[in-house]
Amino acid sequence: MESAETALGAAHLVEAKQLDVVAGVPRITLRFLVEETDYETGAGQAVQAAVNMRHAVERVATVGPLRVLRRRRNRWERL
Repeated sequence: MESAETALGAAHLVEAKQLDVVAGVPRITLRFLVEETDYETGAGQAVQAAVNMRHAVERVATVGPLRVLRRRRNRWERL
């Protein structure tokens, strides 16, 4: 969790963090802000930040699929 938060927090404001265990598998969830420009630029920045975070976590743990979601009009959309 610390590696994920540090990597993401280096470039973005981390608003919330959560560690869950689902079916015996740990899952890290981080909510962070990306400076808003246009939709595509913001989405690209969010995905790149998540990829950077994943690389940091891979150094200390085995990782599963990466999911990046964005809130739009009270709904979460997958990027």
